[in-house]
Amino acid sequence: MKNFLYTLSILFFSFTLSAQSGLFIDTSYTAEQMIMDFFDNSCVTPSNITFNGAPVMMGYFEAANTDLGVNAGIVISSGDVTQIAQPASQFANTFNGSPGDSVLQSLIGFPSYPSYDASVLEFDITVSDDGDLEFQYVFGSEEYPEFVGSSFNDVFGFFIDNDGTMENIALIPGSSTPVAINNVNAGLNNTYFVDNQLGEHIVYDGLTTVLPATFASSNGQTYHVKIGVTDIGDGIFDSGVFISTLSLCGPGFVEPPAQFSAQLIDNTITLTNESRYATSWHWDFGDQTTSNERHPGPHTYADPGTYEVTLITQNYCCTDTFSMTVEVGVSGTNELAMEGIDVFPNPVQDELNIQSDGALFAFEIRDISGRLIARGQEQSNLTLQTGNWKRGLYLLTLRTEKGVYTKKLSLH
Repeated sequence: MKNFLYTLSILFFSFTLSAQSGLFIDTSYTAEQMIMDFFDNSCVTPSNITFNGAPVMMGYFEAANTDLGVNAGIVISSGDVTQIAQPASQFANTFNGSPGDSVLQSLIGFPSYPSYDASVLEFDITVSDDGDLEFQYVFGSEEYPEFVGSSFNDVFGFFIDNDGTMENIALIPGSSTPVAINNVNAGLNNTYFVDNQLGEHIVYDGLTTVLPATFASSNGQTYHVKIGVTDIGDGIFDSGVFISTLSLCGPGFVEPPAQFSAQLIDNTITLTNESRYATSWHWDFGDQTTSNERHPGPHTYADPGTYEVTLITQNYCCTDTFSMTVEVGVSGTNELAMEGIDVFPNPVQDELNIQSDGALFAFEIRDISGRLIARGQEQSNLTLQTGNWKRGLYLLTLRTEKGVYTKKLSLH
């Protein structure tokens, strides 16, 4: 049996970098991840986070090298957010078949105009101090300019509820008028309108300027937030709203924390990228080979030895580095049996047993793709029920005070 030693070291630093060219959209993060990463701070504590809409209707965006006016944040759309990162000469027209939203529809004042493809983000915030809080956002749409004044009047809203009443705070500054196609355009409230028909980075033909959605808050109070955008009158021409990370006392910079996990079998390493909010990635496998892929394929080392694998992440503002040292092809002298640990049966059927003569050990089991299956710590005997695991190969990593050991398991 071969034993492979993993040693972990972390380097963390940030400095300014050149920005991603154009608009960058990433749909791999959940609503809960982004809300907690951006808005869990000294001003508010979020909870009860939900998103209603198709997965393609929400994502993370970086727009620092565009004229959007917002560096980064969360984008929601009545269409496919990945289509937004195109020149305005293209057309975003995804019909997701999602239901509309009656609360958003009510902002228009014409109940006969149907609502389609509502994209709705909801969460609670508990406020830490008295004073005004605000969201910063940009609204954009493909309805501009052709359908201004028509029934195709896409709308969005920022609703705050503290006493059972949903109040829309996404208003044209100094008024009680909601932001919508027919209310902000080249002919009406044009101070807040940007004609983007010749835009190079954002597909929407029209955009608002960066606008505030402000509300008065009280210390210790919990408010329900509902942010939504919906098609009105048709489900084809898309609209969206960009929510800045500067909202709710959020960060001015979004750091891209580098993180990955590794699975080493014989001389081949499989890496799982777990970093967030980066727009470029650089891998160094430690043997004079590199990759700029976000998700590189398995890498095989030609020779035994000790290698340091490093991931460097970058985005519009910052960089981060994460390194892991691996020993490849080294025959271990400290076998598990010498540690007083026995792992059986292998192949595994309905259960896996790890027996120890009293030595404390930590264990981790991952499937062949690197996905974590089980993790824990024991000092005697452990039995894992494996009846509902998929058939295939797994990698067991055991850590004791004397070393780290790996063992391939086959589940039949």
